[in-house]
Order: sequence, then structure tokens, then C-alpha cells
Amino acid sequence: MISLLLDSSNTYLNVALGINNKIVSKISYECFQRQSEMMIPEIHNILKENNIDPKDINEVLVTFGPGSYTGLRIALTIAKIYAYSLNIPCYTFSSLEVLQKENTPSICLMNARSKRSYFGVYLNNEVLVKDQVLTNLEVLNYINEHNDYALCGEVNYLNLTSNGDDIFLNMIRLKDEKHLVKDILSLKAIYLKD
Repeated sequence: MISLLLDSSNTYLNVALGINNKIVSKISYECFQRQSEMMIPEIHNILKENNIDPKDINEVLVTFGPGSYTGLRIALTIAKIYAYSLNIPCYTFSSLEVLQKENTPSICLMNARSKRSYFGVYLNNEVLVKDQVLTNLEVLNYINEHNDYALCGEVNYLNLTSNGDDIFLNMIRLKDEKHLVKDILSLKAIYLKD
């Protein structure tokens, strides 16, 4: 089972290759507003380095929001093309959900700009607080009220430290029927912001 894993929901470009539910290779680096230029070449690089023909991919796993408007569309469009053209399953995940720490209630955050945060709280496959946009002050208050929860994501904009797990390992671990896309052509990103 060969899995292609993609995420470009925020400032990082993330591409990984999984074989039999184990991550064998990954590429992850800051690439804000350049994901559209870099994602396809990085997919080709990771497949070539691992001697995998694109036609041999068996499934694609991708984040679908919230996050950067353009960033979300890049990974999602590529995932849809692979899933549709190869007639393979596609699994989608909240961009926040994949940031969590395994077996620990996790406050998952990303910068939504304008003193706001994308915010969700997860415990494995359970949604404790659904994804939403909060002011940074509301987020900091929630963190203070739940100081036993893990803090996950790119949180340096709040002067905090993240302790989440690897997003690719989380995608593999969280993959289940609930995350399976039933109709690839109707798949859309979740933006949360107007």
C-alpha cells in the first residue's frame, strides 16, 4: 500500500510517502505563498527518490482546511487529480486535527492573521471543540483554562511552544472510514474565514 500525503494549508509545504502505513520519506519546509510552484516538483522528487511510479500510488491523504485560501486549494487539487485519475481512495483531514498530540487532549492552532487564530480541540478521532476562528485573546484565555491540554501547531505568533506530533504520522493514525471521501468531484476546502 503506497500512500501520498499532502498538506499546504499554512506556511509549510508538506509532502510524504507512506508504504504499508509507515512514513518512508518526507519533505517539509517553510514555503509560504510558493507552494503552488513547489508542490508538484517535490512530489516528483519524493517518488523518484523512492523508485515509485506515480501510477503505483494506492491512496492519497490530504488536509482540507482551515488555512490559507490558496495553500489549501493547491494540495487539495493535486489530491483530487491523483484520486480521480488513478481511481484510488482519498482521505481528508482538518488541518488542525493533524497537529494534535496522540492520546492527549490537544488545542490545535494556526495563525488566521488580524489577531485571530484557527482553533480546534482534539483527542485522537474525537472532536472536543470544532474548528473555528477565535481572537487571539479568546485563544489565550482558553489555553489558561485548560493548561493540562497539549498545545499544538505553529504557535510562535502567540509566543508559545508547540508539542504536537508529526502531521504525517497523525494522518496515517487517524485514517478511517469517517475521513474517506465518498465523492471526489464534490470535495471542497473548508476556509472558515470570509
